[in-house]
Amino acid sequence: MENTAGPVQAPRPPRGIRAHAIGIAWPATIEYIVMTGIMLADTIFISRVGTEEVAGVSVAFTLIFMFVGLFNSVAIASTTVVAQATGAGKPGAGEEGAAQSLLLAVAIGLLTGIAGFAAAGLTMKLMGLTGEEARAGATYMGIVLLSAPLYALALTGGGIMKGVGNTRTPMVFTAIANSVKVLLSAVLVFGLMGFPALGVKGAALATVVGYSLNALMVSAKLVHGFDGMSLKRPALFRPRRDLLKRLFALAMPVAGEQIIMRMGFVFYMRVVSSLGTIALAANVMAMRLESVALNVGFGFTVASTTLVGQAVGRRDYVEAEKKANVTAQLSVSAMAAMGVILLLVRKPVLEIFNPEPEVYGLALACLVIAAFELVPLGFIFTYAGGLRGAGDTRSPMIVALVGTFLFRLPLVYLLAIPFGLGLKGVWYGTLLDWIGRAVVMYVIFRRGGWKSKAFIQKSD
Repeated sequence: MENTAGPVQAPRPPRGIRAHAIGIAWPATIEYIVMTGIMLADTIFISRVGTEEVAGVSVAFTLIFMFVGLFNSVAIASTTVVAQATGAGKPGAGEEGAAQSLLLAVAIGLLTGIAGFAAAGLTMKLMGLTGEEARAGATYMGIVLLSAPLYALALTGGGIMKGVGNTRTPMVFTAIANSVKVLLSAVLVFGLMGFPALGVKGAALATVVGYSLNALMVSAKLVHGFDGMSLKRPALFRPRRDLLKRLFALAMPVAGEQIIMRMGFVFYMRVVSSLGTIALAANVMAMRLESVALNVGFGFTVASTTLVGQAVGRRDYVEAEKKANVTAQLSVSAMAAMGVILLLVRKPVLEIFNPEPEVYGLALACLVIAAFELVPLGFIFTYAGGLRGAGDTRSPMIVALVGTFLFRLPLVYLLAIPFGLGLKGVWYGTLLDWIGRAVVMYVIFRRGGWKSKAFIQKSD
């Protein structure tokens, strides 16, 4: 894997671990917040079209996110590969790993896009939708999944840049692409500026344009060059069966983890829905507010994956442990601060939803529990990210599997129904699960099994 892309840029001056971690984390956090906001904007626009349309598109969102989990697994694998190659001082290995990651992502995008488009109508029926709900969901899902290869490319390209510690460029590209998407969505949904009002179809077409623009900007950056690497050599994209097989093995546990989480959520929501409409409405409101705070933790997950991956590439395991621990401290501090903010603003923010008194009171109680969830989540996100950066993607998947099906779901059911705590029991059970997972994830990282999992080898 020789580097023939030209001279490698001089290393940047060393920075303190805290400053480095924060510098990686904050743009990634902004990127996640932007993506969360775009989903909300689509929901608001479509809600003006009709209630049935909102219901159908909401189901489409859920199904699309299952595919996005597959794309994101390749993106995380690409971050690991490039981070380790960067740490090892092997830009050629990083370029080959990056190019093959893009091939894998686009291939998965093509397969899922074709399958999703062809089965959109049937999927809506299987989800129990009929009439206009089914038509709206199938229309949105079918059109959006046509751009699946481009979205997979954009996500993986962003993951590649994050591997060298560059989170600002993906943040900027995401902000630009999604700004265009929101403006175009408003135009096409409501028929502004002389365009016909396309409703749900307009929102889907705007999403395709946003994904395409993001993919175009990411591709141009990767070819032009980024932090001493460049993917302009056509030979880099010649399929390498051995490398693709290793990348697939690295990415699939991440995909499995995503699937486990989605399946667990389905069962979780089954318990919540059995508690009645008030509990269901309160749960949705509390989760939406908590999700904003979670973006901060996601940012430090990226920082941990990058920093640990680079240290492992140098085979400096002491530095890898130190960087993971410092990043965890920062993540927990930031998440604790978000918990305090959540406690302070929960009342006025909930009032924006104009809930019924019973829903309002129950959502307030859940948000108090949510504030305490954020601290263990800070540990989980950071050490899971560190394990992935080291090349160990199986351990986080196993923790998710055991935690979800052997601990959380039974505990949530017992506290909510037999013990009669209702929705608060659901949230207490979730809090206990997060605490348990945080302890287990920390112990796994401290035991150091990840030190033998490096993706980039001396022979690469």
